[in-house]
Amino acid sequence: MPLATVTGEFGIATDPVISIGASGKAYLKVRGISKDRVRDSTGNWSDGNPCFIDIVCFGKEAENLFDSAGKGDSVLVSGKLQQNDWTDKEGKTHTDYRIVADTIGVSVRWTPAKTPRTLESGGQIASAVASLGATAIVEDTSEGVAPF
Repeated sequence: MPLATVTGEFGIATDPVISIGASGKAYLKVRGISKDRVRDSTGNWSDGNPCFIDIVCFGKEAENLFDSAGKGDSVLVSGKLQQNDWTDKEGKTHTDYRIVADTIGVSVRWTPAKTPRTLESGGQIASAVASLGATAIVEDTSEGVAPF
């Protein structure tokens, strides 16, 4: 049976751990957390039960994620869901789940992402204005017109 493909946004709950495998390929593992927002009978919102899941990626993607995100950041992940059953020293059976990422990226929902382009320009609007030769950035109010 083929593995299910899952896509979601996860908070990074632990510092990413990167290692190099026997093949010389980078391997990154990070613990992700996802939780629903739930509304109670009075209309107040709160966090629902958290779901923790390991997220892994390989090669250049692992290296890039290690350089781009850390504990507390949010990532968008699409990949194959895998289940791992194992038995501990006391004979108790456990089940772990992980997502082997096909693609992963830093979410900009809560904070800007630091890319080589933004780091070169200082990530500031003034730098963008200067590099474009503009005198100001104005909001485009035209409706239905592509901004490019």
